[in-house]
Amino acid sequence: MHDVETVIRNLIEISEVAPAGGWRGWVAVRAAGKDQFSKSGWEKLLAEPEKLLEGAQQTLKSEGGNTVTVKYLDIGGRGTKAVIKRRHRSGGIRGIFRSMGAAHAIRNFIAAVKMKQYDLPVVALLAAVYHKRFLFCDESIYISEYVEGTNLYEFLRNMQARGEERYWIMREVSGKMAEIFAELHKNNLWHRDAKATNFVVNQDNEGEYGVTITDVDGIKQYFSHSEDRQMQGLWQFAVSVMGLPGITRTDYLRMFEIYCDEVRIPDEGRGDIYRRLAQKAQAKYRLKRKTST
Repeated sequence: MHDVETVIRNLIEISEVAPAGGWRGWVAVRAAGKDQFSKSGWEKLLAEPEKLLEGAQQTLKSEGGNTVTVKYLDIGGRGTKAVIKRRHRSGGIRGIFRSMGAAHAIRNFIAAVKMKQYDLPVVALLAAVYHKRFLFCDESIYISEYVEGTNLYEFLRNMQARGEERYWIMREVSGKMAEIFAELHKNNLWHRDAKATNFVVNQDNEGEYGVTITDVDGIKQYFSHSEDRQMQGLWQFAVSVMGLPGITRTDYLRMFEIYCDEVRIPDEGRGDIYRRLAQKAQAKYRLKRKTST
């Protein structure tokens, strides 16, 4: 953990907090050389972590006791709109073993820091706190900044542009996605849940589109350089948008070609790789439809 803390402190300044009732964790107080939130402000806000979700503006997800909500937080007089993910220990033997390791929120915190370290577009991390009962972590809360925009699935589904306008929008957005997957690849990271809803698209004042990773739950580091793991995000993303009208083979191929350019895959090997990825995506999509039916 000492090495992780060293890496974190090189990027942002954090402070350890220990709210009442056996909670503890990390909070961000300074980033990019600028003061953010005071430790005392965090301690006041987190005095009763169980009440943190009260008064939420929006619930994005609620499943099996795990919730994802949006709420405006007042942290020592400084406010920010945040996404709060509260997760309880899962059941069964697997859940017990996982609860003996690092808390889910802490793993997310570390993953977000690594992505910041590699200059990947990820939402700003704010806090990670967890509650332990004896040796087991039974609950954790991860807080990140809210990013304005539209999740990529909704953006593609509702796109009204046609013809040349659509071509340039798809070229820009698919290029950003290809760059994200390439940077993950270059830094031995992979996204195990690279579906379109885990990315947000926004547009700056100059009309340029940007893509931000909003969910770091699926970010893992791999050590075996297998093609399956390196390129998993490409076909998983394809599966998540495959049922949308207007998404063409050209759109998939464009993103794949940009990705290959970024990671320097030789031209002569690209065709076989693309076919294998397409087969995996199609098989997974058929299974997904069969299961949902």
